[in-house]
Amino acid sequence: MVRRPWVPGLALVASLAACGGPSKHDLYMQGMKVEGDASRGECKLVYDPVEKNHVLDGDQIDACLRRTEEAIALYEQAKERGLHDLDFVQTYERALERRTHLTSMLKTVRSLERTEDLGPGMPVPPT
Repeated sequence: MVRRPWVPGLALVASLAACGGPSKHDLYMQGMKVEGDASRGECKLVYDPVEKNHVLDGDQIDACLRRTEEAIALYEQAKERGLHDLDFVQTYERALERRTHLTSMLKTVRSLERTEDLGPGMPVPPT
């Protein structure tokens, strides 16, 4: 086994990273992982062979929206720590757009779900 010489600067950098929490790039990667997991889980459309179509409900959209919010929170922490490169900015902006879209979808789907629960010909209560 070859012993490497001790480098004081390296130990200082390692200890600062440990005390300061995750780096801005780590937060960015964590946010991307949350989004990736959500796209394979909560945000993935489910195909219903009986309906011969993809099925979407308010609970699924709500879960997807919550995961998107989780990713945005991580992106905002990375932004606060000084991450401003183009790739990050584009990813962050897409997540904000996705949140807006999901919020609108959730409102529409919840309205449709309430209409279905009432039955045909019943008045729709105001939202």
